[in-house]
Amino acid sequence: MGRLALTGGGKMIADERRLRSRWKTANMDEALREYTGAKFVQMTNSGTGALISCLLAAGIGPGDEVITVAYTWTATVGAILRVNAVPVFADIDPQTLTIDVADVRRKITPQTKAILPVDFYGHPAPIPELMAVAHEHHLFVIEDACQASTAEIDGQKVGSIADMTAFSFSGKPIYTTYGGGGAYLTNDRKLFERGLLGGQHPTLIAGVAQDPDVLKYASMGGTGDNFRNVPNDGMMQLLDADARTNARIANCDYLTSQLEDVPGITTPYVRPGYKHVYHYYTCLWDPDVHDVSRDRFCEALNAEGLFVVAYLKDANYRFTPDSKPIAAGGPIHLRTIFRERNLYGKGCPFQCPHVKNPPVYAKGDLPVSEAMADREFCIGQPDLSPPCDDRDMRVIVDTITKVIDNIDELR
Repeated sequence: MGRLALTGGGKMIADERRLRSRWKTANMDEALREYTGAKFVQMTNSGTGALISCLLAAGIGPGDEVITVAYTWTATVGAILRVNAVPVFADIDPQTLTIDVADVRRKITPQTKAILPVDFYGHPAPIPELMAVAHEHHLFVIEDACQASTAEIDGQKVGSIADMTAFSFSGKPIYTTYGGGGAYLTNDRKLFERGLLGGQHPTLIAGVAQDPDVLKYASMGGTGDNFRNVPNDGMMQLLDADARTNARIANCDYLTSQLEDVPGITTPYVRPGYKHVYHYYTCLWDPDVHDVSRDRFCEALNAEGLFVVAYLKDANYRFTPDSKPIAAGGPIHLRTIFRERNLYGKGCPFQCPHVKNPPVYAKGDLPVSEAMADREFCIGQPDLSPPCDDRDMRVIVDTITKVIDNIDELR
């Protein structure tokens, strides 16, 4: 068979990629760079891992404040707590349900280190305006785009606009069939390399990083967490991501055209120049129009076989067959952790010695977020995406119409 390649012989395998078929994400980072226009991409185990990596890359830690929203999924705020920083909540825009830039300005203090907006339900947050605010105050913008991969702002893909962006592939617009994975994206090499210290394999850090301040921590994998990616089929899903997204948008446009004049229902708003990719199709219910609560209305729709959820209140999207609804209580700032302000014991991270002005979280702090959480009802991506088409959307419309036509039975 000849001499060993190590001592001057020929290789047994001329192209090592031939034995990488089991590593289906070998080029996923390259594909995401090309797809989004971001200069640097690092695959992670989840969207949560991506967010934590971004926060660590920005040097955020004890005593630092991060302005975000309480109108989001738990991972957004959990990532801030995980780096021992303090969440400061801004309210949301009542139309887009994303962060209110004016309220962000009001919440900035000398302890603020970053703004963490959320592209909730698939509608991008106002990233260009937030970048301008951040530039004025020397802050980072870390975009939680976990529900909005494939979205755009003025023709530019989400992932290439903010200082750093986090994606999730768990049932999201770009997804994996095994239900996991994520990535962080940036145009800044320094942030990219520092993000590796969130929990990538020591040998990957040593092979990729150039910054001596990063390399000296490589042997521990940075913080010692494990945010390493695992093989998945995300690249295959990326190939037709835009086609699937555009088909879902067409389905949602049909729903809006049929529901926008229905009394008691406000259909989703899409800001001009923004591509809403509808991870959820989220409407607002006005209980005063029919004298029927949102929860009663949702109960009736679910009984008809149309799965809808009050996302902020119920925190239930049928994650596993064993899942059951949980009374989450609305926006994040109203939940137990923020009432107790003692996540790690001894008051940390909310009241640890590094915190100069310990926060207090209370009902009434975020009037728009609290009001929208009492009105929203959401239809999930599986019922909106291909192979679903206008015939399926017609069934959804007819189901909602049936409940509205018989609303007297619900009082």
